[in-house]
Amino acid sequence: METVRTSVESGDSPESRAAFFNRVVADVLPRDHKAVFWGDRLLTLDKSAGFLARPDFTAALESIRGSHAYDQYDGPGTIAWRLHTLVWAAEQALAVPGDFIECGVFKGDMSWVILRLLGERLTDRVFRLFDSFEGFAPDLARPEDYPDNPGFIELANGVYGRAGLFEAVSARFADLPNVRVVKGFLPESLDGNTPGQIAFLHIDLNSPQAEVGCLERLFDRVSPGGTIVFDDYGWRAFRAQKEAEDSFLSTRGYSVLELPTGQGLVVKR
Repeated sequence: METVRTSVESGDSPESRAAFFNRVVADVLPRDHKAVFWGDRLLTLDKSAGFLARPDFTAALESIRGSHAYDQYDGPGTIAWRLHTLVWAAEQALAVPGDFIECGVFKGDMSWVILRLLGERLTDRVFRLFDSFEGFAPDLARPEDYPDNPGFIELANGVYGRAGLFEAVSARFADLPNVRVVKGFLPESLDGNTPGQIAFLHIDLNSPQAEVGCLERLFDRVSPGGTIVFDDYGWRAFRAQKEAEDSFLSTRGYSVLELPTGQGLVVKR
C-alpha cells in the first residue's frame, strides 16, 4: 500500500484524499479481501460486521446518513461500527434496572438510532438527553485540553451551539413520551434531573472536566450490569479525556476497554 501513503502525504485537499481512499476501498482492497469496512477513520479487512446484515440497523443508519459530516473521509460505512457499539450496550442494559441517559446529544442522531432499534423495549424506561445546545461550558473548556487541536473550542462552539438546535432536537423526539430533552450546561444540569438507577450511560462531551463531572454524579447510580460508553475515549486528539476518565475509574477498581471505533466501554459490576 505504498501508493496510499504517498497520496496522503502529497498535500492533496481533504476532498481528494477522501476520493482516493474510497477508490482504494472500492477497487483495490476487494481484489485480495472478501470483506472491507471503511468509515469513521476505521478500516477493517475480512471481518464479518454482522450488524450490517440487520435490516433494522441499516434502516436506522440510512435515516441519519448525511445529517452531519461524522466521517472525515466520507467512507461508505460512516459511523456504523460506532453505532453498533452503542446499540449493543443499550441492548445489554435492558437486562438491568434503570433509565437511559445521554450526556452530549448534538442533533440526537445516536440516541435516535438506539430508540429506533430498541423500540417498544424502551417504553417503560425514560431516556434523558442532556446537552447545553450552546457549545462548551465556558468555565470548563480549556485550550490545554486540546493540544493537538488549536482552535477546537471555537470550532466546536460553532457546530454544537448553533441557533435552533435545542428546538430541532425537541421536535425530533416530541412524539416519544419516554424521552426527555434537558437543556443546560453539564454536569450542573444533571442536578435534580437524574433517576436513582441508570442502566445505560453514554457520555459524549469532548471535555475532560465536564465528562468527569458527569461521572461524579452518575457513576454510583449505574446498576450492576449497566453499561457506560465514552464516545471519544480512544481518539488521540482527546487523550486528556482518556487520562481523566482512567484516573476517576481506577480509584474505583475499573478500567475502560478501548475500542478501535475510538469509544471506551465499561460494564458496571
